Amino acid sequence: MAYRNPNPLNVFSGPDSLSHYFDPEQNPPLPLVELPTALNPFRRDGVRIYAKMLTALPAQNVKSLPALEMLKTSPKALTAKRIVEASSGSTVLSMGVIGRALWGHEGVEAWVTNKKTRESLRVLRFFGVGISLYGGLAQQEPSDPKGIMARLRRKAREEEEVCYLGQYDNDANWQSHYNHTAPQLALQLPSLSVLCSTIGTGGCITGTGRYLKSHLSSDIKVVGVCNVFGDPTPGPRHFPGFESSPFPWRETIDEFVSVKSEDSFRMSMRLSRYGIICGPSSGEALHGLLEWLRENGTNGLKRDENGEVNCVFLCADLPYQYMELYYQKLGEEEFPGIRNQCLLEVDQDPYDERWFLTPEQTVDMLVGEGGEKYDGEMLCMVPSSCACTTTRTSRTYRQQQQPIEGIFGDCSPGAVSDVSESASTIFSTASPSSSVYSVATTTSVESQHSSMGKVIDVRPRAEFVKSHLRNAVNIPLSVTKDDFYGDPQAVYGRWKEMNAAFKETGVLNHQEEDDDRQTLVVCLDGDSGKMAASMLRGASKKVGKKREVFCVDGGWGVLEAWLRRRGYGDDVWDGVD
Repeated sequence: MAYRNPNPLNVFSGPDSLSHYFDPEQNPPLPLVELPTALNPFRRDGVRIYAKMLTALPAQNVKSLPALEMLKTSPKALTAKRIVEASSGSTVLSMGVIGRALWGHEGVEAWVTNKKTRESLRVLRFFGVGISLYGGLAQQEPSDPKGIMARLRRKAREEEEVCYLGQYDNDANWQSHYNHTAPQLALQLPSLSVLCSTIGTGGCITGTGRYLKSHLSSDIKVVGVCNVFGDPTPGPRHFPGFESSPFPWRETIDEFVSVKSEDSFRMSMRLSRYGIICGPSSGEALHGLLEWLRENGTNGLKRDENGEVNCVFLCADLPYQYMELYYQKLGEEEFPGIRNQCLLEVDQDPYDERWFLTPEQTVDMLVGEGGEKYDGEMLCMVPSSCACTTTRTSRTYRQQQQPIEGIFGDCSPGAVSDVSESASTIFSTASPSSSVYSVATTTSVESQHSSMGKVIDVRPRAEFVKSHLRNAVNIPLSVTKDDFYGDPQAVYGRWKEMNAAFKETGVLNHQEEDDDRQTLVVCLDGDSGKMAASMLRGASKKVGKKREVFCVDGGWGVLEAWLRRRGYGDDVWDGVD
């Protein structure tokens, strides 16, 4: 093969850009990468092993070539409304991408076993491939008259709008590799000794091996790798399911090796960790090659001018869509551990910087942008006239003989007399620290509360008593370190404490009123408010609701200082009666 690169800069432009991009003749040869000694236990014996990176094809898998060839050579494919294929992975994905990119075809449909992982189904749908599930045996014999392939053949014959390309018996499959994959290999490695590939449809190994034997050397050994019967790896087949293939494989494949799925996944992971990023089918090919070399040795194999044996295995797939299976097949000990794993149990709801308000934004939220000042009434400043720190008792308090941590009410002077004994109790259960939360309300207070929004103050009671926003609810949490996000144990402890307190006080339960008003969280350390906003928003989202929760960025100290400077709290209590 005399190779001429028509596109040395690898740029595709103009109205035919995608057509040229998917055309292997318009691209440089796919990479052929020799494995390092760490992955080649036979290097000291004069064996060199190369990975042919078919994952570098435009659709990033080995089926890119046969999908293109089958679509191009089937007149019905370009006119049918639906292209159906018995495939749960690379073939139908490639058909969907190429059909849409080159011909605007939107009707590619995968017929998939209902045993397929949800992850794999999501991948197909992501690429716009429709899905029809079938039950029964997952890997069916192509010639089985009751199998999925036979049913699709009948469907295509009976329905004019349906095209079935049939990767298992379509000669365009193996011919695509005969025309493209093999000539590249012959050019890149003329001294090739052994070709090794997994067997799915058999198209890749048949086309590539047939060309190399006829154009390069009849001495080349072609090794086919299958799944162990009853232990499938995604993509390849076991030999009994392949033996009836109509492709001319018998005069091409010299020997067969069977590989366990666990070994396939493990080898794929090893290759990927060294930068040869590939999936389980590729791992199976290399593992099979190494097993074949251990069993047969290198005597009688073709050698190059240096006396070395050159082997190639085909990298056919990528690992990403099989991540769930890697963790199922391999033990936890084969993966790096996770430090600070306790954080996976807590603080899982998202954060958003738009929720963290400056003091000015906080005031705008509470009184409305451009609204009138409250002339000192925004802050609750004098304990003797503050309903938030009243000594009024609730039934829960009288039962437990504990001080009330907070009362939600009008904090302006004279408001204490408006709080009735029959006022509703909103929070009345014990906190993790045995505190009692109680909120008493009146009609006038509810009106003010609705207009200003809901304020939850999670500072310790001693800090809350000194000064707080009018109408605030105090749900006191313990003091935590500054920048507690830098300490995983502190994050874990803070979240657990906050979650328990919010649950017991009912704050996590989304109320109807939460749909119409915003909630502000005030904290002492500057970070607890961020966690609370995330937690409260997340709790509402879990029940299909949306709660607008914000926090004061920097905490109470920043907000109070800003309010003092602007005359909102000149008379804030200094802690001395």
